[in-house]
Amino acid sequence: MIFNRVSVQKIIIKNVILVAYTFFLIRFQLFNYYSIETNLSYIQFYQLLISVLFITTGGYLINDINNNKIDKINKPKEQTVSNLVSLEKAKRWYLYINSIGLILGIQLCLTISKPSLSILFIGASLLLYYYSKKFKGIPFLGNFIISILLSLSLSLLVFFDINYSNNNINNQTVTFIISILIVFVFFLNLIREIIKDIENINKDNQLNLNTLPLVFGRNRIKYLASYLCFPPIFMTLIFVWNYSEINLYFSLFLLIFIGIPLIYVSLKLRLINSQKKFHKLNTILKVIIFLAISSIYLFIKTQ
Repeated sequence: MIFNRVSVQKIIIKNVILVAYTFFLIRFQLFNYYSIETNLSYIQFYQLLISVLFITTGGYLINDINNNKIDKINKPKEQTVSNLVSLEKAKRWYLYINSIGLILGIQLCLTISKPSLSILFIGASLLLYYYSKKFKGIPFLGNFIISILLSLSLSLLVFFDINYSNNNINNQTVTFIISILIVFVFFLNLIREIIKDIENINKDNQLNLNTLPLVFGRNRIKYLASYLCFPPIFMTLIFVWNYSEINLYFSLFLLIFIGIPLIYVSLKLRLINSQKKFHKLNTILKVIIFLAISSIYLFIKTQ
């Protein structure tokens, strides 16, 4: 099967597991703590999750497929579609996986009498496809699309699962918490995507992609990425200030494991030039995103 061969680290360990982890954390920790009345049964919850994971996985597959020529040159030993399976087989697997994700998502929308929400699954699938074909070669647009899709995937439980008809005051609290998380993850992933463009500037040049570093220069985009760290830093400091007296452990966690590392990334971006160091900062941002999402659990347990 293709899952055993095609870039397991790239497809599974990254956004797929992160999205699944976030779904479980929100549904079984955050919702339970605030006694949120949910719309979805357990089976429907897992149907929603599987749909999102399949569409996300399909996005990675089609991106590998469309990168196959350059991957044969730049990644001859890596486990990618281009050097492990035929393109025809990879395309069939993309069609199967993406179709299953779409069918599950649309069927769920019809089951819960919210057919209009089908546009979320169809739109995400189309954006991932056209990202790999065209949008990633348009300055900033590709970065924005991937970042908005990842962050908005975290909001699906708000649309599908929270029962707003009961006028529970905690519904607004939970919606606010998830909204803050969405904005935070959006900025951090946008920074990551820009750093990846800086890191892959030579590869993207071979692909004739007009990424931000190629259009505006690496140094300018380094400073852009550095400035984009300011909103999440500011958000973190606001939370530390507001919760320092009522939840000291939560505030210290935010300051030490999110705020300070983000300040480090912002400052370091202006100083480095090597591909290895950019990759290191990208890894740090991955960890920060994971810790930011995990802070929901700490917030609940230290209340």
